[in-house]
Amino acid sequence: MFRKRVNEAENGGEKPVKVKKVRKPMSKKKKRILIAAIIILVLAFILILPRVLSGGEPALAVSTGSVEKMDIEQTVSIKGTIQGSQKADVATSLNYEIVSILVEEGDIVRKDQVLAILDSDELQDDYQKASTALKESKFNYEASKSLYEQGAISKEAYLRSQSQYENDRITLDSFNIADKVNIKSPIDGTVTRVNVNIGRYANDTENAEPMFVVEDLQNLKMDVRISEYDIRKIQLGQKVTITAEVLGDDRVEGTVSRISPTGELKDATSKEMVIPVQIDVKKENVKLIAGVTAKAEIEIDKKADVLSVPIDSILEDPNTEESYVMVLEGTTLKKVSVKLGIEGDFHVEISSGKLKTGDMVVLNPTFDMTDGMEVSPAPEV
Repeated sequence: MFRKRVNEAENGGEKPVKVKKVRKPMSKKKKRILIAAIIILVLAFILILPRVLSGGEPALAVSTGSVEKMDIEQTVSIKGTIQGSQKADVATSLNYEIVSILVEEGDIVRKDQVLAILDSDELQDDYQKASTALKESKFNYEASKSLYEQGAISKEAYLRSQSQYENDRITLDSFNIADKVNIKSPIDGTVTRVNVNIGRYANDTENAEPMFVVEDLQNLKMDVRISEYDIRKIQLGQKVTITAEVLGDDRVEGTVSRISPTGELKDATSKEMVIPVQIDVKKENVKLIAGVTAKAEIEIDKKADVLSVPIDSILEDPNTEESYVMVLEGTTLKKVSVKLGIEGDFHVEISSGKLKTGDMVVLNPTFDMTDGMEVSPAPEV
């Protein structure tokens, strides 16, 4: 009572005035946020409430792809090394001093062209020794023949002298000094390695390498090894597209020219067999050189404008070996059996089956998916 009177006194004897708070109008931005939140809550209520009331689980989320027509190319990709179509390791059994080397790496040579010359002095000595040995064996043979005819020696002794004479004659006849001291190329090609030096001996090379390596670089090849699982797809004459780092964005064509009749182990630790295959390379690009690693894509088959689905949409039944896809009809799955055609990198041809362009299929389906199952599809990838 006292406080009330004091307040009245302070206000000139009048009652205090109550101040009413005024609420500010909501901004347009806040209105939009509120409306969006209400819509989300309503949708969630509509979608989730029936499942909660029925005791069901939320729909399985799935990613999807589409059935469409496209060009598909089936290839087998493999890496290998570009080589000359022919390669010759040039060496000699005569370890004589080298007195002249007539070529350098990169030189183009013809068959039987002389690459180097060995010191013939030692060979001359060997020739003289062989000639002397022949004279002696000839004298012994003729003497033994006369003694054998007179009955002075046995037939065995006579035959031994005859055999020695024949061997020494063959040895001397083979002593063509020019052929032995002149080291020649056995093929037309390019000298790619020179592993000898003047003044050293012919066999004095590092790691027992040949004196020279000659390769036919005008005609290149690529030796690859195809897995036993893919070899049935490979045929002579198939087109090959070759790429390599040295080519940049360029490509070179090739052709399958040889398929080995036998296989070999992939490596010492594997049981997989591989089959050697040769690819003839069209040297239409000067940047492609022997010795580089390249990738070959062998064209197995190619079809234009065929019905196809993503490879990830195919499911194979291990019991029946049947292939099928799970087609989306709204949010319901339908299992559709299909027959497959050629397979590309990302898509596979559908050669038969009840599919049409524009159908949606589930990617990475599982055996848990069944006809009539409800799912929640994500946007197509």
